[in-house]
Amino acid sequence: MKSLIVHIKNSLPEIAHVTEKFEIFAEENNLSQRIIYDISLCLDELITNIISYGFHDKAEHTIEIQFHLKEHEIKLVFIDDGIEFDPELKEDPAHLQHSVEERPIGGLGIYLVKKLMDIIKYKRVEDKNILTLTKFLKNSN
Repeated sequence: MKSLIVHIKNSLPEIAHVTEKFEIFAEENNLSQRIIYDISLCLDELITNIISYGFHDKAEHTIEIQFHLKEHEIKLVFIDDGIEFDPELKEDPAHLQHSVEERPIGGLGIYLVKKLMDIIKYKRVEDKNILTLTKFLKNSN
């Protein structure tokens, strides 16, 4: 198994740092452009949500993002000390049947992550959120 672990502060410009590190890791390990795109989208969405909504204070917090690559899957693990949030419990948006013009702005990010990833698991351990996403690599080219 090949792994990459990135630590960032809870600041939106840090997202680019994680994405850049992931893209280098992905290219070094010959992941398809589709997998790179899907995971980059999920990284952007989830880290934005953690930074924007995960903390009640303005203090500096560390967010850890782990990437674990096996032969047929890649796992992403997000660890933060923010408020408890289980994306598995978030219901899909009710307005999906409406036209784009009629839909409210926002609310699709977690839905998109659920559609792009194959497995999502959440747990709260010692006041930390641990979100694990798995993407299967078969037929991903």
